[in-house]
Amino acid sequence: MVLPSTYDPLFRKYAGRLPVAYLRALGKRESDLNPRSSEGAAWGLLQVIPAVLASHNKRHGTSYSREDLLDPENNVKIAADLLNRIVVAFGKHPSPNLKEDWSNPEFVKLVTAGWNSGYSEAGGLGRVADYLEARGIPVTHDNAFRYAAVAGATEHLSNAAKQSWQRGVASLYFAQPDRPKPLRTLVPIALTGIGIWASIRYLLPRRS
Repeated sequence: MVLPSTYDPLFRKYAGRLPVAYLRALGKRESDLNPRSSEGAAWGLLQVIPAVLASHNKRHGTSYSREDLLDPENNVKIAADLLNRIVVAFGKHPSPNLKEDWSNPEFVKLVTAGWNSGYSEAGGLGRVADYLEARGIPVTHDNAFRYAAVAGATEHLSNAAKQSWQRGVASLYFAQPDRPKPLRTLVPIALTGIGIWASIRYLLPRRS
């Protein structure tokens, strides 16, 4: 499913470490790409919640109001800022699935879980990652939800509906043609190109 590129300029402006294709997929799942969405606690294009808004204002010395979240630029700026913080925080863990790799489905699902269910070391996905890493258990999206309760993490990380929603974001992201491709698929292409060029050179007449 190729999504509309209506908000790609804004996504590109504030993306930082994030692929535009990911923000597009997240926006589709969050609000159906409707910047005026305001049902429940979450508002705007990427459905920013009051706690995220308050944290952003405190860290940046800004004074955005809830109504400001209906401006797509404000909404994307605030959401992308948090998502970038999640990526950096996860990168401090030794688990390979928490290292930034937008071609890795586990990484994409875990970042989405951090956004949608909590990412902190105190009670979010960071806490579950510490628990799993200390016991030699792979940090995967499924394991994060399986062990969340015993690790003492937020109940949102034990919510099956949220887990399914996060998988949906990842699936939609990987359906986008402009998502980053895995390096391992690019290497054979490069080597094939080298091989073709070598064959052409072999067939060309040699200069005396």
